[in-house]
Formats: sequence, structure tokens, C-alpha cells
Amino acid sequence: MGDSDPAVVESATKFYVEQGGAPDTIVEPLFWFDHGEVKRYAEVGCGFGFGIDFAREALGWTVRGFDPSPLAAAGSQLLALPITPDYLGPATWAGEAPFDLLLASEVIEHVADPHRFLADIIPALAPDGWLVLSTPNAAGVHPDSSTAALLQALSPGYHLVLFTETGLRGLLEAHGFRHLTMRVSETTLTVLACREARQGDPARTLDRRLYRAYLERRLHSLPADSSLAHGYASRLIKEDVNAGDLDAAAQTLRTLTETYRRCYGIDLDDPAGIAIEPPSAGSFTRFIAAYPTNLCGLAYRSGFLALHQRQDLHAARAAFELAIRAGEALRMALQSIGSDDGETEHLVDLSRQRVLEISLRLEPEQAAAHLDAARRAEGITEQTSAMMQRGFEQRVEQCFVDLVLSGAYPAASALEAARPCPDADLLEQARTERERIRSALARGLLTLNHAGDATSALPWFRLAHDAAMGQDATDPAAYADLAPTIEMGYVLALTTVEPLEAVRICQGRLASSQSPSAPALGLCREVFQRLVHGGSYKAAARLEPALKRALIDEPELGTPDLHLALGLFLLNYEADPQRALHDLERAAAMAAPRTPAAELAVFHIGVANSQLGLESEMLEGPGAEANPRAGGLES
Repeated sequence: MGDSDPAVVESATKFYVEQGGAPDTIVEPLFWFDHGEVKRYAEVGCGFGFGIDFAREALGWTVRGFDPSPLAAAGSQLLALPITPDYLGPATWAGEAPFDLLLASEVIEHVADPHRFLADIIPALAPDGWLVLSTPNAAGVHPDSSTAALLQALSPGYHLVLFTETGLRGLLEAHGFRHLTMRVSETTLTVLACREARQGDPARTLDRRLYRAYLERRLHSLPADSSLAHGYASRLIKEDVNAGDLDAAAQTLRTLTETYRRCYGIDLDDPAGIAIEPPSAGSFTRFIAAYPTNLCGLAYRSGFLALHQRQDLHAARAAFELAIRAGEALRMALQSIGSDDGETEHLVDLSRQRVLEISLRLEPEQAAAHLDAARRAEGITEQTSAMMQRGFEQRVEQCFVDLVLSGAYPAASALEAARPCPDADLLEQARTERERIRSALARGLLTLNHAGDATSALPWFRLAHDAAMGQDATDPAAYADLAPTIEMGYVLALTTVEPLEAVRICQGRLASSQSPSAPALGLCREVFQRLVHGGSYKAAARLEPALKRALIDEPELGTPDLHLALGLFLLNYEADPQRALHDLERAAAMAAPRTPAAELAVFHIGVANSQLGLESEMLEGPGAEANPRAGGLES
């Protein structure tokens, strides 16, 4: 925020506290250490001060900030923070106790002489203290980078130096830091440095529960109409949504909706009615004053709540469309002053994807038209660069995968039919191995469950299974969330194509421990049911004893479908109507009335009774009224 125009400074501060600042990212390094080993903490270039405020309020540390910027002055006033309006150095620190932890987040790229910068701040660090530096990753600047990523990394006029991992490591080693742990992402380098060997673990992550509690306390300590309160509220909504606490998110959103009606004259409950006037040249300050800069994120999460809490597709689509309008306008305003916001760029992309998904759910027969509309919205034409076209196809692929994994098979099938790109090409274009695995899994599920073609589904499941769970899988733990679905699909496809192999896998899962897990039993139960209904009784016979034993130990594992399958197996394969009756009657009692399971169970109760010669007894017995079809085969 180097602009000296007070109006621009005020607008930039409003954007930062409402949307631009990322307190969760700032404070995550504070969780790399045993909190009891840190008493004094300082941030160099602390900005608004979200990090030192969290350290003081949530962790109980003694804190200091050093930053001469107008943003730091605003934070010092609004959060009552001990921020020195100057750089950390001999003149601003002399005479104080050293700090146990120094953090310089996104600072070193702004200084012309990084060696001088380190020489100035190191004396303030305890001999065994930790230094944490983060800075843009020079390796992330390449032709495929998005506009937002490039602007954030390069920041023309603001960033004076960019580091590679090797360059940053060499700089710190030159200043006596012998113990370095580097965490590298595509956009950021973060290093934990210490002159003495001390424990610190950058693999540790932010305690989200503690962070949410901090956001909530801060929100309720501030005037409801302040931009700072609006920023805390939107961040709390984001955290609650991500934590699955949709009721809490909805409550905070309702309160903020009332506030925005009062402050801005806009109604988040009527997203289609919110008109966003695109900013014109030189209108940055007017635009920032006219709209909440977190409107894109709020609209996105409002759409998420409408979709997942209320299942209101129309309301969700309107909210996501507002997120697109608000996000595009905000980015135009920021770009007019040489800035951008990566999260807003990401949310606009996600919102476009959600609009396409919902449109396909509502009108699958118009899939081709919806896909063309999505292309036009992103400006994709035959003249568009290959990189942009590939990015669009990747987003559409994620839309397809999300539709399949949510069970929206008709919409996913319609989208697939409207796409000109072959499946193999789409998998080849996947940005990550995880995306490739999810795409293969989705194609397997759609082919198996929607088209009913186990033979064609099996290669897709095998690809996903081998990549995520096979002997050559590089990191099976990274796909733990996908593994149950992959295994279920893979084994169910095998149940039709190679039933004995499916049984062998199930037997292996059951034998892997003395007490098989619920997922293992669930898999075997599903395989057994399909084998029975498909007439593969000989293969089913290999699983029946284990399932019977499991039901003795844990009767709650029994479902109407399992008892029905066991009854059919005993009746049709074992020719044991007496034992079959037990399971068939259990199935009839457990199944909801008039469901296929209930009707099949009652019908086969009649078959079993007929074989036992009990028709008349069954008709006259105490269950005759409850099961009017029992014994009804005499005609």
C-alpha cells in the first residue's frame, strides 16, 4: 500500500480488512512450535496486525509489530496493537529482551538489500530463537500463471526481488542459520530457520477450532457496522462452512445480511436484484465505498448454503451468479491500481462451475446450450490460447466429476454427451494426480451405476484403484478420502465381470483382522447382495458364512437388503426354506412398507411357506393381516 493518496489508502485498508487479508495463512506458522516455548513474538512488516492480534488474544503471547505503513497504523488503532511505525532495527529495538519467534511474512521481497534486512533484524532474535520467512516463489512465474498469480508475485513497483528455493536457502545460510526447513508451494516459499537445532514442524497445521473461536470473539467485540466486523464475519462464515457447521454459518450470514441492507442498501436474500456497476477508470475509491469487497465470497457461501442446506437449486444459482458479477467487478477495480485478489479469482472460477452444474441439474436436456453459455462467459473461442482452452476444459471436467460424485447421473451424462473432448485427453490434461484419479473414478461410477455397464466401468475403476491404492501408488494416504468409493466401485464392477475375484478381495478384507471393520463388512454385504440377485450363488456361497457370523456378533449390521439376499440364497441355493424364513421375515419387518425390498420379502415368505406346506397356517396365523401376500400362492 505505497500510494500516498489518503482516499486510496482508506479504500485499500477497507479491502484488506474485509477481504484481502488472510489471517489463517498469516497465523498458521505459529502452530509449528510448542506454544509453551514462545513467550515473546514479533512480526516484521506486520501489516494490519492480524497475526500479532491472534498471538496475543488466542495464544497469550507478548507481542510487537514493526511496520511504518498506513495499514499498520490502522490496525494499531482499530485493534489496539503495539505496533511501532518503523522498521525493526537497532534504533527501534535497542534495550528490549530478544524475541523467541520472529515472523516476516511477504516482506523480504519489498527490500532492495535482503542481506541488510537480515542483519538489522537478527540481533532482536534470541540465539535459539526461530525466524520464519515467507515470500513469493519465483518458480511460480511462468507463461501458464494466471493474471492474479502473476500480479501477486510480481507486484510491479512494490516487489524488488524474487527468490527461488535455492536462493532463499543460500541467503539464510550466509547469516548463520544452519537449520532450515523449507515448505514450498507453487506460489510461496516459507522457511523455518534457526541457528541452533530446535524442534519445529512446518507440517503442523492451523488449529481451526481455535481460529474460529478467535474470529467469533473478535466479531462480537466490534461495532456491527464497521468494515473490520464485516471482515471477521465473512471469515467466520467461511470457516463454519468449511467445518460443516452450516447452521452457524447461516446464522452469521443472516445477521450480516441485515447489516448490509442498512449499510449498502443491498439484500443478499435477493441476489438477482443486486446490480453491480462495473468500475470505470479512476473509480477505485468510489467502487470500494459502494460495495462490500467480500461480496463475492459471501455470495458464494450463500449459494453453498442454499445448495447443501436447503437444496434450493434456483436460489443457489442466483447466488453463484452474484458471486461472479461481484468478483469480476472487484478484480477490475483492483487491477486499475495494479493489484488483484487470488481468492476472488478462484471463487469466480468455482462459481462459474457451480452455475454450470446447477443448470445441468435443472435442465439436462439443454446441456449443449449451457456448455456454450459457459464458454461465452469465459470468452473461450477458437482464437483463444491453448492454455486458456485447457483451463476451461479442466474446470468443466471438475464440474462433471462433482456431478457424478454427488449422484447427479443424468446431468453428468448429459454434460459428457455435449463435450467434444475424448475421455483419454481429459485425463491427460489433469493438473494433478488427484484430479486424474477423481476423473477416472467418476467415469467408472457413471458407467456402472447409470449405464449399467460393469465391463466398460471396470478399466476406469482399475485405473483409479492402481493409482491410489495399488502396489505402485506413490502416496496412498493422500487419497484416503477417495479410497472407500474407489474400492467399492472396483469390487462391484468385478462382481459382475470377475465374481470370484470380487469374492477373493472380500475374503481378504474379512481375514485382515479378527474384528472386520464396518467398511469391510459393508463392501462384502454389497457384493453378496449383487451376487445373489445376479444368480451367482456359487460365488455368494463363499461369503455367506462370514456374513452370518458378523450378524451374530453385530446384529445392527443387518439391513433389509442383506436379510433379503440371505433369505433368497438359503431358499434358492441351499434349498432350506426353514432357515430362509428367518431372514425373509427380518427383511419384511425392517423394510419400509411398499418398497421393493418389502414386497420381495413378503412374496418369498409365501414361497418358503409353500415349500414347507404352511400356506393355511400362515393365512390364519397372527401375521396374516400384516402380511396380506403371505402364502398367497395357492391360486
